[in-house]
Order: sequence, then structure tokens, then C-alpha cells
Amino acid sequence: MSTLSARGFVAAENAGFRPLGQVQGTAVVSLGVQRKPSRWMRGSLAPTRIEFPAGYGATTTNVYYGRGSLEAQQYLNEGGWFELEERTAAYNDARTQALARLREHAKAAGALAVVDVRIRRGAFAHAMHTIEFTALGTAIGSDRFELDDNDSIPLVGVSGVDFWKLIESGTWPLGLVGGTSVVYIVAGYRTKFARFRGGSRSRRNQEYLDYTEGLRNARLRAAGRLRHEATQLGAIGVIGVEVDRERREQRDDNLIVRVDLLGTAVARLEEQEPQQIRYALGLGAQ
Repeated sequence: MSTLSARGFVAAENAGFRPLGQVQGTAVVSLGVQRKPSRWMRGSLAPTRIEFPAGYGATTTNVYYGRGSLEAQQYLNEGGWFELEERTAAYNDARTQALARLREHAKAAGALAVVDVRIRRGAFAHAMHTIEFTALGTAIGSDRFELDDNDSIPLVGVSGVDFWKLIESGTWPLGLVGGTSVVYIVAGYRTKFARFRGGSRSRRNQEYLDYTEGLRNARLRAAGRLRHEATQLGAIGVIGVEVDRERREQRDDNLIVRVDLLGTAVARLEEQEPQQIRYALGLGAQ
């Protein structure tokens, strides 16, 4: 069996590679307890109201703004974001474990590389609070190339045709690299008022700055982890980067967003020193 298309199968054979069969790696991980920003945290940033006796049994109310009150008010108006460390680690660990098992399966099959790797990731339907990462690809062998004893089997996310193009151009795929970030976005009052359709503010175009900043920082953190993995492999670039995103509504207009990046790290066959990592989207199969 093979995940390769007819063109990919023929291209791999013409380049001197032998498809050996399908290989797979899977990890199903249960999500642990994750503390999230809650209402009490937002309330702790609000000003404190203190009642003082004003004489004759009456009282007066004074508003006390604590230290850092300007930052607190800005946070209440514009919202904020927090990376959920436990959730982020679970997604990154699931990917690492699944790809390691895929590589072990390929090694047992005597493979030189695994091409046309296809990914399934997300919630695991048969258990609550559980995620799944599954990688399925085609193991290939070759009489033209061989790996050193210390070299790991490269896992390639591109098709058989594109794998042949890389080899012919003097580029060798090093393996799949990725990064995931799970971020909790706390909606500010501006966003709450804008999302309330009964108010006048919701009638004009406007940007949800807290959502924008949360998504931006989730992407940057995921890209940083992908870049770190590529640098560890000595790559000069990452091609075929795929972006997977999930969004879940929470109470009080808050959001949990997950940004997942996955691509194939590559290097020149004659180059040894890693260079600055670059990105390329959508290599295609033409």
C-alpha cells in the first residue's frame, strides 16, 4: 500500500527510489488540568471602592486605584492573552511521539525516507479532553542513496513528485518540524461592547484588537518552536508549511485558540552549517 499518487509513484521509481509500503505513527494524549484566567483575576485588577464615615451616620465612597492602575485599566479595556503551558506542551508532545513512532516503523521496514506524510490532528472523539496526532506516509528505499549509522530517517511532508524535484536540485529533506501554541484570550470591554449587537458601537466596522494580538502571538510562538526544531537539524529552510488553527468560545466573550505549524526542513547536500531559517508556503505538486 502507498499514499503516493500515480504520478508520485512513477516519479519516485524514475528517481531510483522503491516504495516499500505505508507506515504510521500515532499518539493519543489526555489533557491534564489547566488553570485558566478567570473572573476573579479580572476583578482584582479593577479599582477598589472604600466607604468612609462622613458623619451623622452617613458614608461616602472613595475609589482607590492601586499601584499600576493605568496598566490595569488598559488591560480591562483592551483585554490580554496568556499561553496555556500545559495544553501547549500536550500538543507538542503528541506530535513528537507520533513522529518518533512513524520513524521507528519506517526503520523496521528498512526505509531510507518517508514521503507524502499526511497528518491528522485534533480532538480524539472517543474520550473527553483527549487529543490525537496521527502521521501516515510511504516508506521508500533506494540503491542510489544510503544513510549513515547516525543519520535519522527523514520524514517528508511533500509528495513523491516534489521529493524527486528536491533531490534533483541538490536539496535533501531533513524531516518534519513543527510548533504549537495554545493561547487563552481575555476579551476587553471594548470587544464586549462591540460584540453586543444592541449597542451603537457594534454598527460600525472595527477591529477586535485583543483577538488580533492573541492570534498573532500564538502564531509567533508556534513559529519560534518550529524554527528551533529546524535549527537543531541544521536546516537552511522549511518548505510546505501548513497552518492549522482551532478556536473555541469561552465565557464572557473569551477565546481559546490553537495555532499549529508543520513543515519539512531541508538542507543543501553539500552544505553543513545551518543558516537563517526561511519559510515557503504551498510547494504544490505541479
